Amino acid sequence: MLVIPGPADAQSDLTIELGASQIGPALDVNGESARFGIAGVRASHHTSGGSGIFASVLFGRALESRSEGTFLSGLLEGRLADHWGSKVEGRLEARLLGHGMEDPFPYRAFAAEGGPVLRYRESNLSVELAGVGGIGRSELTLWRLEDGPTRLFENELWRGGATLEVLFGPVTSQFGLVGGWHDTPSGSYESVGARAVFAGRWGITELRADRWITPFSTDVVAGLSVMIPIGSAWNVRGFFGRSDPDPLTLARPGTASGGVLVGVNLLPSSDPALDRSVYEVVRFEAGRSRVRFTLEAPVESRRVELLGDFNLWEPVTMEKKDGVWQVELEVPAGTHHFGFLVDDEWYLPDDAPDVVPDEWGRLSATLVIEGAS
Repeated sequence: MLVIPGPADAQSDLTIELGASQIGPALDVNGESARFGIAGVRASHHTSGGSGIFASVLFGRALESRSEGTFLSGLLEGRLADHWGSKVEGRLEARLLGHGMEDPFPYRAFAAEGGPVLRYRESNLSVELAGVGGIGRSELTLWRLEDGPTRLFENELWRGGATLEVLFGPVTSQFGLVGGWHDTPSGSYESVGARAVFAGRWGITELRADRWITPFSTDVVAGLSVMIPIGSAWNVRGFFGRSDPDPLTLARPGTASGGVLVGVNLLPSSDPALDRSVYEVVRFEAGRSRVRFTLEAPVESRRVELLGDFNLWEPVTMEKKDGVWQVELEVPAGTHHFGFLVDDEWYLPDDAPDVVPDEWGRLSATLVIEGAS
């Protein structure tokens, strides 16, 4: 059964974004790139266990005076997650998406998709298998001459398939392979590619390269995406590269595109780096330090364990003293990530230091050991 942890574990944000982008035409379209000014809103509410909901709306308007192009895009995504021990996670994901454009020609697309996800993770290995199915509809209106007859093209859309991702390395630097297969009304889509993901207090960066075999052609696409937090409220997001083909909407891959968005979170949390109550360095030594981890778990908790990259993500049982769970470990110098298991459920307290996301999944806290003083 899928379980959503209680509200004490929840985190929310509401972000307003402004920026600009350049969108290249599809590979088979003889056209010029378009530049847009973009404004948007993102909102999310999720738990440390990985369950949550995310919504976004983006509005774009062409910056060139010769074009009056505008678009409006929306996304609503939800997930339920459950953990079986410290290494296996199951999720059920669902997405609703829509895109509309009036200039230079009317175009609308709506779709719903989702499916189950199974993920296995240990110290330096992450394997994720996802099934996905979706249905949708698109409408495109074209005309030959000004004030002339128009023609409406309508498409019923659907797809079904699966993706597999295998990544190696800790959460701070992962490398690996991804692949997928999708069946659509136009035929099958197949993809295989490589990923590199880097995460830390400075933000998240993902490099990707994929080879797609579609009913229309064989294409290679690549891109770079970056998210950099600035303080507790501001962030910068950017994307540069070529867009992937979309098996659901049958969109072709695009030529070179890019964009930058600056956002401010209207619901910022206090900077967790200011509160180190979750851990305390009790003894410094050359290359290693002894660290005491402390957690005020829910009163009804029966078993609490600590795990992190410093112990290869193997759970270490904590002892309850005066109503507080504690354990001391030797931790080498460097930047580490860790979390807790409370009765086999992943858990992070509100004062966890420097929380970093695990690819839209569970969150991990950060511990920095500088070395001997």
